[in-house]
Amino acid sequence: MHKRDNLARLIQSPFRIMVISIFLSVLFFLIISMIYSSGINLFGITVSIIIPAVASYPVSYILIRYHKKIEAQKNELERINEINNRLISIIAHDIRNPISGVYSILDLLKMDEISEEELTYYINDLSGSVDNLLSFLDEILQWSKAQIQNKENELELFYTQTVWSQTLTLYHHNITAKNIKLDVGNLEEPIYGDQGSYSFVVRNILHNAIKFTPQNGAVKINIEEKDGRTVTVIKDDGIGISKETLDKILNGQEWITTRGTDNEKGTGFGLKAAAKYVELQNGTLEIESVPGEGTKVIIDLPRKKI
Repeated sequence: MHKRDNLARLIQSPFRIMVISIFLSVLFFLIISMIYSSGINLFGITVSIIIPAVASYPVSYILIRYHKKIEAQKNELERINEINNRLISIIAHDIRNPISGVYSILDLLKMDEISEEELTYYINDLSGSVDNLLSFLDEILQWSKAQIQNKENELELFYTQTVWSQTLTLYHHNITAKNIKLDVGNLEEPIYGDQGSYSFVVRNILHNAIKFTPQNGAVKINIEEKDGRTVTVIKDDGIGISKETLDKILNGQEWITTRGTDNEKGTGFGLKAAAKYVELQNGTLEIESVPGEGTKVIIDLPRKKI
């Protein structure tokens, strides 16, 4: 493998190919001269240098450019394929639960035993859920468009309250279904980053907190300023995760997925992607977890342009 790589680097320059061609041409001329005892003359040496020099450089230049073009197209196709796989995983990971919540409301509406007041409440709740789901889908489509166009994250100053209002609404039914006590502290702080990426990160962290917290458990959310940066803390008292499993999730090549306390399914995509997106925003994601005691996730991001 190393010899093949060295050979590939050697022939990446038209000048190198020209030198190799001249060397081989002169060597061939010398061998033929020795075999036929015709003697070595200046004219033969000159011809064996000029012909490969004139022919090899332009031909090799064209071939190398063509090879690089094919290689660039191959890399672009691989990048787009990775984006498509990632987009499918995001949709499967993030939309399943909100749609499940909407389905639960529709299921309740089919019951004949709910009062008029309850009917009004559920209809309003359903309307809000659909609005948030549509808004979320729009964010996903905008994100995928930016990824396909290979745009860098558009870092800007935004406030976290808007993101969290939408996120908590999306997962309202999941929290209610498990009777989780939600302890919400301060949610309004500035961040200089990509709002779509931050939204993706906190959705996935909150999703995991709900997923691995048992019935009647607790989830705590708070955002604060620390050392000139904005720190988002999401803590649960769920089943926790071992250091070995956490390392496999974040650093392993395969996506590791574990069912939640109510047998919820997952894709193994969210946490690994969240860590990557935080890093791309000049931030850090720290996870503290003890099996049987719960998990604490700390998202540290800039408050202003670095």
